Amino acid sequence: MQLLNIQFAILLIKIAFCVLPGVLGIFLIVSNEESKRSMRNSLCSKLFGVSNAIAYPKFAQTLVIIGTLALIVSGFAIWFILLRKFF
Repeated sequence: MQLLNIQFAILLIKIAFCVLPGVLGIFLIVSNEESKRSMRNSLCSKLFGVSNAIAYPKFAQTLVIIGTLALIVSGFAIWFILLRKFF
């Protein structure tokens, strides 16, 4: 019996594809203000050359929206890729 067969590798890829957007969404939603400001400063400095081109409240709200969408995508991916065979 092989330790790693092709079906197991495919299952690992499916689980990673389903779970990673959820992890990213949770991180974006629950990260503290200091890390959100750090993300905003680095993004703005790379895109625009100044560190405060985007207002923080709008950036924080956008991160929450993106995090929520990532959680929804993760939920749909888990349902349709992993759980649809059981129901």
